[in-house]
Amino acid sequence: MNGWLIYRKEDAEKNKTFIDWLQTEAEALGIELELVIYHELTYGIQDRRLFIDWKGQDYPDFVMMRAIDPLLSQQFELLGIRVYNDSRVATIANDKAQTHQLFASYGIPMVDTYFIKKAELMEYSFCFPIIVKAVNGRSGNQVHMLDSLADLPPLTSERYIVQSLAIPGKDLRVFAMGGKVIGSVLRESDSDFRANYTLGGKATLYPLSSSEQELVDKIISILPADFIGIDFVFDKQGGLLFNEIEDIVGSRTLTSLTDINIAKLYLEHILKSAR
Repeated sequence: MNGWLIYRKEDAEKNKTFIDWLQTEAEALGIELELVIYHELTYGIQDRRLFIDWKGQDYPDFVMMRAIDPLLSQQFELLGIRVYNDSRVATIANDKAQTHQLFASYGIPMVDTYFIKKAELMEYSFCFPIIVKAVNGRSGNQVHMLDSLADLPPLTSERYIVQSLAIPGKDLRVFAMGGKVIGSVLRESDSDFRANYTLGGKATLYPLSSSEQELVDKIISILPADFIGIDFVFDKQGGLLFNEIEDIVGSRTLTSLTDINIAKLYLEHILKSAR
């Protein structure tokens, strides 16, 4: 099998260790996995047909999409090429408003969440403190905790969600692959309301209770995906509140705490599901 591993250039440089790991495991499994830099791709319509071009190469058997572009993912799918994760997951998971809208419609517990355009934000009255998030933010970026709108920094996106504050500095990431949980990590920070590992939070393994497992299974059934992170915050009673889906999920926390071979597991999942 031949696959394309698609990254934006700056992300490929930051994730070189993971890319090398994936390619090493791919070779061991008899898979040719080529790193494709996103900006080197061209796609659209030529002679009334959909096309994707990368250095004139033949199309791959599958694509590991590690660059956010749901339209490109859909283009591959329309050409009959399997994409991991697929375009529906990419569309919903990379828009926090769409994510909350979808899961709230199934009764998944979450904090109060408002969908607001940048131009309208100053017109609202809120019960502070609040969390303001750009709908397309990732890894804790473009997330602000405010005690008043006077504290609002310059906004660079057009659409935001505004949420009431859960327990700050503490969240749970559940890693799911092929519809099954492969690990859960509690992330905590003493210095930031965000508990992201990349922002200095500490991480420990977290065993899910039976009721927490049921909640995770329900979320997985609503948005089937190949490899995602499901993030939760906690209410005052310690219950889980859905926070977001991470489409291009990083696995540093899980691999630092366990001997789980994420790269091999993901490629074995691809081999199984692509047949």
